[in-house]
Amino acid sequence: MENIAAWFMDLSNAKSLSLVILFVTFSAIVIYVYGSKSRSKRFEEYRNIPFLDEDDERIPTSQREGEK
Repeated sequence: MENIAAWFMDLSNAKSLSLVILFVTFSAIVIYVYGSKSRSKRFEEYRNIPFLDEDDERIPTSQREGEK
């Protein structure tokens, strides 16, 4: 147990481990966002919501299709 703590206390090991953890986290987020075409399409529609003026246009087109 003390050997593990000593390994983490070494700054070069801590930097390497944190780099691996952050890279894996970033990769997981990218895969989550762009992994599914339907999710990617939905996020593309959501990014324009702040620029819409009318209340009807605030609803993404994928949700409005069921009303027509």
